[in-house]
Amino acid sequence: MAKIKNVVIAHCYGCEPSSHWFPWLENELKHDGLKVFVPNFGQDEVPMFDKWASALEAVLQKVDPSETVLIGHSLGGALIPRVLSGWKGEKFKAAFLVAAPFTDLGWPTLRPFFKKGVVGANVVEKVGVVKIFASDNDPYVPLEHAYKYQEILGGEVVIENGKEHLWQEEYEGLLHTVRQLFAGMKI
Repeated sequence: MAKIKNVVIAHCYGCEPSSHWFPWLENELKHDGLKVFVPNFGQDEVPMFDKWASALEAVLQKVDPSETVLIGHSLGGALIPRVLSGWKGEKFKAAFLVAAPFTDLGWPTLRPFFKKGVVGANVVEKVGVVKIFASDNDPYVPLEHAYKYQEILGGEVVIENGKEHLWQEEYEGLLHTVRQLFAGMKI
């Protein structure tokens, strides 16, 4: 019997599972026969790392990591490598970070989140494929954040032209990348 293939989407700060491209991607991937999880981290004024990490870890405990792609947008993208730093289980198939800040961007609201969560060099051993998606005109997260993740995690930086914070309603490029990965194609 084939393993169930999973996608876990970590949403951004100030968002919920029904924001931006999350429900569209979930629907498209479910039509492909994938199981999709989008945990809700809540709408706290100040995002708390422990709360977000616990919600994500609760989902990760339910899936087969070798058949699971992790996708995080913005603060959700920053969350994934920080949770993986402490992950004791099997290696995940892939992690796709979308418009993910590496630091608190100078925002006092985000400072507590980044003080708690640290990206360890050991993350490269906990995920097979890494792709970091960034836009060349993101008003919040400069491109150098993508390259900082690449420096630590390896993988490829995919630069989108003129897509701001990558928060559109549909994200065909990301969908195509997930489909290629599960089809065993080179991505």
